[in-house]
Amino acid sequence: MDVIFYFVISMLIATVLCYFIFWTKNGFQREDIEKEIAAMKTVGTDQQKQYEQQVLSYKQKISDFSSLLKKHKFTSNVFSFIERQTMPNIWFKQFSLDGKNATVQLSGEADSMDAFSRQVAALESSDNKKYIKNVGVLNSTLGNMSRIEFSMSITLNQNIFGYLSPDLPGSDVTSQESQPQDQQGQ
Repeated sequence: MDVIFYFVISMLIATVLCYFIFWTKNGFQREDIEKEIAAMKTVGTDQQKQYEQQVLSYKQKISDFSSLLKKHKFTSNVFSFIERQTMPNIWFKQFSLDGKNATVQLSGEADSMDAFSRQVAALESSDNKKYIKNVGVLNSTLGNMSRIEFSMSITLNQNIFGYLSPDLPGSDVTSQESQPQDQQGQ
């Protein structure tokens, strides 16, 4: 029993001794760091230091705005997306966007049932699965002048509301960047 007692006491003394050794070593390293910081502050002219402060100020402003932009929802992406996906013989009369639930209610007219079914198929295509979760047709009837009147509900993915979405299907941003300069001016 005495051996265990002395062993535990020696371990306690060793632990306390190691603590003080690391504590003093940490103090020496902190002094070295403070010396290096002081030496770095003496490098450069006053004008360079002013430029450095100005750059750091701009960097802080940029990071503040970038965090705001990451949290902001851009509903205009939905309008652009719907515009690009709408077929020429489809007309939308009403558009209702619920950004919180990421749903769009659309009502409109189509030339024929074939045109309407092609529009629904275009929205449900595999290219659009990144932005559209579900397309539901709520109502379609034969309206005036043999046109199909319809209303549909589209459930969107939240990533369509992101800041820059140049990868939206049919996006003009990527196609304009890839064109030569002389063709853009025409």
